[in-house]
Amino acid sequence: MPQTPQPSQTPQHRAPVGTTAAVLELLAREPERGVSFRRLTASLGLPDHAVGDVISGLRAEGLVEYDAGSGTCRPGAPLRRNTGPSAPTRPDCNDVRAAAMIWADGLAARTGMSVLLAVAHPEGAQVIHHVFRPDNRPQRLATGDVLPHTSAPARVLAGPCDDRCVYEEGPGPEEARLATSVPCPDGVRHAAALCLTGPRRRLDPNPAEAAEEAGPWRCEEALRDAARTVSSALVGTPSR
Repeated sequence: MPQTPQPSQTPQHRAPVGTTAAVLELLAREPERGVSFRRLTASLGLPDHAVGDVISGLRAEGLVEYDAGSGTCRPGAPLRRNTGPSAPTRPDCNDVRAAAMIWADGLAARTGMSVLLAVAHPEGAQVIHHVFRPDNRPQRLATGDVLPHTSAPARVLAGPCDDRCVYEEGPGPEEARLATSVPCPDGVRHAAALCLTGPRRRLDPNPAEAAEEAGPWRCEEALRDAARTVSSALVGTPSR
């Protein structure tokens, strides 16, 4: 049986700042139970050595604790002080869904694709709202589905809170997903991930394969516009 990779005591090279922030974001969600090293690498889509270097650097600063027996990482004492009742809160899922509904409908109409709104879940990302694509082909309601850590929405929620778009091939033949963050009103944490699902030729970031008349840059623009508008609509909503 292969052994769980373990981060070294000292990092071999400096890790990207965005990766470090993504690791801390994942650990902050489950400060008591912790997150396995395997799950960190899967969520971030990075090789073991890259995540190991991040963990090693954070351990050296006392920001992460690593249990070699279980292969689990937890926030260090300085970070655990920020996970109690006084820690920053996120808008309630119902408020996020209510703020997003009209803009998700508009995004589906503008792009001709289906739209998902998802929040962080221990197994990846859970869909809390689904707008069908505006055509007559059969569709299945995805609300309530849990998407894996490798999915575009889960990777957005595991990464830094910025306006980047994450691409994923699938879930069906010739289909793809493109997701971005809906930031909390404070601008530093994710409230949700907003995601388009549609033809790969329109969402693929490779210009050689994308449809020129409706390439991924236009879909990214529409997706980011909708996400920013939803974030603005969350200002003043109750938090949890």
